[in-house]
Amino acid sequence: MTHVLIVDDEPLLREELEEALELEDLDVSVSDSVPNALAQCAETDFDAVVTDLKMPDVGGLEFLHQLKEMGFKGAMFVVSGHGAESSREEAMSLGAVACFAKPIDPDDLIEAITGAV
Repeated sequence: MTHVLIVDDEPLLREELEEALELEDLDVSVSDSVPNALAQCAETDFDAVVTDLKMPDVGGLEFLHQLKEMGFKGAMFVVSGHGAESSREEAMSLGAVACFAKPIDPDDLIEAITGAV
């Protein structure tokens, strides 16, 4: 079973994505912050991570940097409510498979995840 970690500080988005992915028989874990997500990644081998770019304290780009340093082998996806093209380009250069704008269609994310893992 594909195990996905969703990292976003917005509870409603986390819940919406978690429910949608679980309906597709994906095993989903969630985190509301990068420090918590890094701790989860140290203990669990995720097949994919989905992270918001803009979060309090530590953002999604720093998360992607740290995942690379940890040797993360899974697929990385970025979700952003902000139109910063440079941030999306940097995310792709760090290995993100795809970047999605908020509001995200869960079906698009599911298709991307299942196509990448």
